Amino acid sequence: MSPIGKVFLVLNLALAALFVGSAASLVGTSESFRTQAEDLQAQLDTKIVDTDKHIAELQSQLTNAEGAKDRLAAAKAQVESDRDALAEDLKTEQNQNGDLRERLAGIDGKLGDLESTNRANTARIGELNKEGRNLRTDRDDAIDNRDSALKAKSSAERSKDDALRTNDELSIALGREIGRANTAEAKLAEVAKLYKVDLKSLNAQPDLSGVVLDATYNGTPVVVINLGSQDKVKPGYTFDVYNGAVYKGRIYVETVNTHQAAATIQMNGNAQISAGDAVVTRL
Repeated sequence: MSPIGKVFLVLNLALAALFVGSAASLVGTSESFRTQAEDLQAQLDTKIVDTDKHIAELQSQLTNAEGAKDRLAAAKAQVESDRDALAEDLKTEQNQNGDLRERLAGIDGKLGDLESTNRANTARIGELNKEGRNLRTDRDDAIDNRDSALKAKSSAERSKDDALRTNDELSIALGREIGRANTAEAKLAEVAKLYKVDLKSLNAQPDLSGVVLDATYNGTPVVVINLGSQDKVKPGYTFDVYNGAVYKGRIYVETVNTHQAAATIQMNGNAQISAGDAVVTRL
C-alpha cells in the first residue's frame, strides 16, 4: 500500500471514529430533547385544558353579562315609561292642585263662618253640660232614694213574712197546747167525777208567775224558782213550765224560802227545764 493510501486509511479511521463519537453524542442529545419535548407537550396539554376551562367560564360570564344587559335595558325602558307616566300624572296633579287651591280659598271663608258658629255652639254645649251634670246629680239622688226605699220595702216585707211565719207557728203551737189543755181538763174532770173530788179546792193556789233560776238533773231533778213565801208560795203548789211555745212539764214545790222555792219535777214535758224558763200556777 502506498503512503498516501495509508494516510487515507488512517484518515478514514479517524473520521469514522469521529463520526461514531458524534453520532453517540447526537443520540444522547436527541433523547434528552425528546424527554423535554414530552414534558413540554404535557404542560402544553394541561395549559390548553385550563385555557379551555377559563374560556368556558369567560363565555358563561359573557352570556350572563349580556342577559343582565338585556334586563337592564328592559328596566331602563320601564323606568323611562314610568317617568313619562309620572310626568303626565304630575301635570294632571298640578292642574288639580290649582282647582283645589281655589276650592280651599272658598273653604277658608266657610271655616271662618264655622268658627263663629262653633264658638256659639261651644258656649251652648257648656250650658247643656252644666244642666246635664245637674240632671245626673238629681237622677243619682233619685236612684239612691229609690234604692233606699226598695231596701226598706224589702226589709219590711221580710220582717212581715218572718212575723207572719212566727205568728203562724205560734198559732199552730197554741192550738196544739189548747188541745192538750182541753184534753187534760177533760181527763181531769173524768178523774174528779170518778173519785168525787172538788176541782175548785184543787185550784185554790193563787195565780202566780215567775222564772226558773236553776235546774239540776244530778240524781233527783231539782228546780229553783224566783218565788218564795213573800209571794205566798207554799209547799205543795204546782207550777207549769214553758219556754215560748215549748211546754216543759210541771213542778211540785217542796221547800219555800222568803224569795225562792225548790221543787221537784212532777210531770215531764217536751224538753228539759233550764234557767230562764217561765213558770205559772195556771196556764
